[in-house]
Amino acid sequence: MVIENKQVIVYDIEVFPNVFHCCCKNSETGEMKLFEISERKNQIEDLVSYFTESKTKMFCGYNNKHYDDVIINYIIDYRIGLKSTTFDNACRSIYYLSQTIVEDEGENVERYKRWKYSNFFESIDLLTMQFSSKLRVGLKEMQITMHYPNVQEYSGDFNKSLLAKDIDDMIGYNINDVESTLELLNRLKKDIELRKFIKEEYGINAYSMDSVKFGETLLAKKYCEATGISKKALESMKSPMDYINLKDVILPVIKYKNPKLQEVLEDMKGQTVFSKERKGYEKQFVLSNTRYSIGVGGIHSINKPRVYVSDERKIIGHADVASMYPSFIVQYKWIPRHLGEEFWQVYARIYYERIEAKHSGQKFKSDALKLTLNSVTGKMQQEVSWMYDPFTVFKIRINGQLVLLMLVDRLLELGCEIVQVNTDGVMYVADRSISDRIGEAIKDVEQITRLNFEQDYYEAFYQYAVNDYFGVVEGYSQSHDPKLIEKKGMFITENRLGKGMAPAVIPKAVINYFLTKEKVSDYIRRQTDIKDFLMTQRVDKKFDVEWGEERVQRISRYYASTNGKYLFKVKRESPNKIQYTNMLTKSGVTLLNKLDNVSIEQRKINYDYYITEANKIIENFTCIQLELF
Repeated sequence: MVIENKQVIVYDIEVFPNVFHCCCKNSETGEMKLFEISERKNQIEDLVSYFTESKTKMFCGYNNKHYDDVIINYIIDYRIGLKSTTFDNACRSIYYLSQTIVEDEGENVERYKRWKYSNFFESIDLLTMQFSSKLRVGLKEMQITMHYPNVQEYSGDFNKSLLAKDIDDMIGYNINDVESTLELLNRLKKDIELRKFIKEEYGINAYSMDSVKFGETLLAKKYCEATGISKKALESMKSPMDYINLKDVILPVIKYKNPKLQEVLEDMKGQTVFSKERKGYEKQFVLSNTRYSIGVGGIHSINKPRVYVSDERKIIGHADVASMYPSFIVQYKWIPRHLGEEFWQVYARIYYERIEAKHSGQKFKSDALKLTLNSVTGKMQQEVSWMYDPFTVFKIRINGQLVLLMLVDRLLELGCEIVQVNTDGVMYVADRSISDRIGEAIKDVEQITRLNFEQDYYEAFYQYAVNDYFGVVEGYSQSHDPKLIEKKGMFITENRLGKGMAPAVIPKAVINYFLTKEKVSDYIRRQTDIKDFLMTQRVDKKFDVEWGEERVQRISRYYASTNGKYLFKVKRESPNKIQYTNMLTKSGVTLLNKLDNVSIEQRKINYDYYITEANKIIENFTCIQLELF
């Protein structure tokens, strides 16, 4: 890969008390370079030259901004001293820095900020590009969700000196990490291209920024340009408020005809909430046989498994507010109060620029501005952000819920059945004969609230819970386009990078059953891709993992098998107090951290496990099934 006329070099380092190793691979040419400091060789000079001699390289790693880059900068900075001392002293010095970084966990960079913020070479970080700090996962989890051929944890101890005979095995592990990082880089090509556009269009180097960080950075830049305020001054601006009376945030246009909703509204107006408690006020209520939950955490219906099918008499509709949170900000000027009218003007320009870019097919610009618009509400809840203003964000979140209930109020009055309600909108079932009246009800809410709704229709909707469902979008029967099968939660069949892995064959079998009526057992037994049967489970570092009586790597992928052993998490609190937790109670498993070419027939898959799990889901549907014929 080439970025800005620079060849991307994927790299990773390993640090031990007596050994340092760095593996680099040119993503464009495939050339690999290995650099070692040990009793066998001392390649500090070669390493420093490789990282600094050319301006035609851009280095790329995983978590490198917080770790690898720091250590390489340290080696470059102290290359003369490290080169002139013994290999043992050099390695020990690098190891002490490594320990400082690892133990610090980002809490106090003062001890190593000199090297954290050095710019001896240019780099991008695939970890920080994808995830905010709270959502980050390790490279091994990424290997699993990429279906990478070799999921490999290092079997030794990074805090112990490495024997010379074990160095080559460690290098093999190092190379595997680099190869998997290169695979990830190639998969993130579209993300790279978007960030390249961002740098060219807005002058922001966002290659190592997640979407929220980029949005915050662009808004800060434009706001400072509009006001003349310095970035340093901006970062000290906030509008804190610990306690919020909800009656002060609710729009006066929020009104209901339904007595239950009137009661809910009055109850909410009487609440005072602590702004820093995300799970504070919550109220559950039943309305027309559906249970709802509203409050600080948002709105959602509480649903049981049901099946809805449209026909010539019934429609299944879904209405949601288009860009709800950005629309509230633009229409009501609900911006951080300390930032004034200028911030609203900056935000509104971006809002309308994004609409224009979307309509004119400028995808990169539309995507970049969408990220910017969506970054604000989250930042308004973070005390460390210059956008911090809990009072305003409560206006947006609380009124968003109440607006959806305004539509629910009108739909119930028309005789519709509410399927579900959540942040995404309102789904309902209705007679086709009242479609026009539903449209009028939606327009009524739009005029009152100054928001716009979007509508979709479904041929069928299979709801397990409010966040676990799949829907057959109108048009599927004619085209059989898989893109018209909308999936969420437990029914997602595509691996999402860094989001864990459940056996895809189970939701695939369930969806196929409802679409074709093919037996789950027949479908599952004819699948030939072992990757559809694989699963994993995140295991905290405080646990060991044992497969039968064998200790294995903590992060593994596996499948249920008839000849496998049980997999346990093991917590050793003391020699006499050991806790075992079975990671898959219903079957033994076979580990498959290295993908191979063994045929599916030879794998001894425990088909009964997968068939039973899929049939459970179907049974939960069919026990309470509602068919609209």
